[in-house]
This record gives sequence, structure tokens and C-alpha cells, in this order.
Amino acid sequence: MHFCTKCGKPLEPNARFCGNCGATMAEQDQSVVDKPLGQQAPDRVPAEFPLPGQDFSMSNTQRRIVNNWYYVTFIFLVGIFIPSWLGINGMDGGFAISFLAGFMVMVGLIVIVVYHGRAKQMDKILSGDGRIAEWHYTPDEWMRFVAADFEDEKKIKKNLFIMVAVIALIVGVLMTIVAQDGLMMLIIVGIIVIVAVPAFLVPRFRYRKLQGSEAHALISENGVIIGKMFHLWIKLGARLDRVSINPEEKPGIMEFAYSFPTRTGMQEEIARVPIPKGKTEQAIRIMEHFNSRA
Repeated sequence: MHFCTKCGKPLEPNARFCGNCGATMAEQDQSVVDKPLGQQAPDRVPAEFPLPGQDFSMSNTQRRIVNNWYYVTFIFLVGIFIPSWLGINGMDGGFAISFLAGFMVMVGLIVIVVYHGRAKQMDKILSGDGRIAEWHYTPDEWMRFVAADFEDEKKIKKNLFIMVAVIALIVGVLMTIVAQDGLMMLIIVGIIVIVAVPAFLVPRFRYRKLQGSEAHALISENGVIIGKMFHLWIKLGARLDRVSINPEEKPGIMEFAYSFPTRTGMQEEIARVPIPKGKTEQAIRIMEHFNSRA
């Protein structure tokens, strides 16, 4: 199928002009129109696929995380030596303070390494590397998406909590029967309460983050940015598994399902990108582009 280089709409077979914007075939560059999505020459990108850097600017949120962890890691590095500076005996808590501080230093170094790589990739995406589409939303479209995303996240976290709680209760009952000790059940209840806290808070934190974000999204070959949310499916064993469209939601949602390795196997995450009014055809082309590479 051919597409108009002026407005990006599909052209009828043997059409002499675009039925949408009226551009004649003399104005069409077939060497560009016939190329698949993502392979078009950067200086002749159709109007619906903006040039790198056009109308999209934001700070690198991953770089901010790295900088914050530099400070946190330095503080805990100093904390390792606090017991000796204050004359705290090792058996009186000095060893515990140094061990905890040392552990947090290792955690900080891991976070810095991981997010430094993410920050570099986000810099590339923001600079236009592999950019496919930029979408901007009306306030009404954005708030409907934020509300729908909040409900989906609550449902996901609720189901996960229920599954963990049921397994924990079964294990707790069995351990209580075997050990003949009611303390086991109290420990299990405590674990359930601890799991319940993030299950309740994470969707609300995500909701506030999206609510305070710019109403725009950027889709690239290696990841997507939705407001202040950043999803990356390269590096550290991550991969993009599939892209699908859910037209029943209002607004319609494009879902990028990607996975990455964890201690318990591959974990799947879904980046939900709302489809602005009038961009459904473009969303379908983007979906076909990604799925053709799978």
C-alpha cells in the first residue's frame, strides 16, 4: 500500500491525487512512500511521522535517578565509617551499622550502573534516534487515559496481591499445623501486610506521576515514553514480545508487551500508549511494523 507523503493517509491504487489532502502524484516521492515504516529517509519523513526533535522536549528522568543515587551511595559510604568515628563498639551495634551501610552501597552501585545505561538510551531516544511517532493529546484524552490506566493497574496489583496472600495463607496454615506454633501464622500475616502496602501504593503513585506529566507520548524502535513513564526493551536481556491494539477502550490503547530476566525467570511488563483521535491508522501501521520483526 502507498501512503501520501503530505498527510500520511493511504492512497487508492493508481490514484492520481490524495483523497485526503489533495496532493497530486507529482508531489509524491514513490521511493519514500513504498518503503516500510522505520526505513524511510529521515529527510523525507511523512508529516504524520515528525522529524527528530520536533515538538517533543523533556528532561531525562533516568539521569535524575542516577544523580540522586550518587548522593545516596555517597552518604552510605560515609556511614560505613561512622561507628569508628563515633567510637561505637562493634558488638554494641557498630558492626550492624557498617554492614547495613555497606549493603546499601552495593545496592546503590547496581542501581547507578543499570540506570546509567537507561539514561544513555533515553538520551538517544529524546535526540531522535529510531523515532517512529510523536503523539500529543487533548486534556480530555489524557485524563481519560490516566483514569483508565489507574483502574487497570489497581486490578493487576489486586489480583497479584490476592494470589500471593492465598499462597502465603496456605503455607502459613501448613507450617502452623506442623510446627504446632501460632507464631508462624502471625509471621505470615505480617508478610501479607507488607505485600499489601506496595499493592495499594504503586497504582496511586503511577496515577499521580501520569497526572502531573505532559500530555504526550514518543514511540521509538527501542522504547516508548508516555508522559514521565519510560519503557525500554533493549539491554540486560530485555526484548519486545508483541504489540497489540485495544480499540474498545476510550481512548484506544496500544500495548507494547516486553519482558526481561529476573531471578525467577522472565517477567513481562506492558507499556500502554493511548491512541489520539485520528491516529488509529498510524497506530495499526506501527503495530504491524513491530510485529513483523518478531
